[in-house]
Amino acid sequence: MLCLLAMALIWSLNANQSLFLWFNQLGLSTGGNATHDRFWASATLLGDTLAAFTLLAFFLRKRPDIVWMLFLTALFTTLWVHGLKNGVDSLRPLATLGADNVHVIGASLNKYSFPSGHTATAFTLAAVICLRGVHPVLAVSALFLATLAGISRVVVGAHWPIDILAGALGGWLAALIGLRLYARWPLPTRPAVHLTLTLVLAVCALSLLLIHDSGYPLARPLQLILASISLLLSLIHI
Repeated sequence: MLCLLAMALIWSLNANQSLFLWFNQLGLSTGGNATHDRFWASATLLGDTLAAFTLLAFFLRKRPDIVWMLFLTALFTTLWVHGLKNGVDSLRPLATLGADNVHVIGASLNKYSFPSGHTATAFTLAAVICLRGVHPVLAVSALFLATLAGISRVVVGAHWPIDILAGALGGWLAALIGLRLYARWPLPTRPAVHLTLTLVLAVCALSLLLIHDSGYPLARPLQLILASISLLLSLIHI
């Protein structure tokens, strides 16, 4: 509801472009220095789909139910993001405002702006964590990191604010669907299922470590750290 209200307010005030420019100027206000750009590129990595699956390795030992529920939820996030992207086909800020007016960190993107896939992924993971009844500190931390990932998509010049809100909305709705599915198909107790999930996460971590191009070279150090730790955690549980 908060996302819908915020989208309606931005639309009614015709504030989408002005809000984008304000957030995007966070990059220009510091002169676009490398440390600043690295921070926001790293924040954007948190919404990368492969990075999100890799992060699940941190829950394998004590909360495998979170891993299982995200697997149940992922398809609906994908349908939300790609269904709307292909249906709306809106131009990104760089294509609308031009390179002189947009501070771009990482990949230069022009098409398929609505909604933000990175934000949808980040909020799907955060919502799954929250809806599975974790400690409040973990829930707040997950929401904070998802919000940071969403804001980063404006700062790096990839999305409009309405794209971010639509992504967050879709991620949360997908998690609600996943919660219903989990009620019908809870985590199987068979060792083979746990082993399969662990192997999938290990492959995700290995791909993030050796192959994956996130489009944000400045986030490479964080990418390697996350992948290495997650791969180690996955191998421990095999």
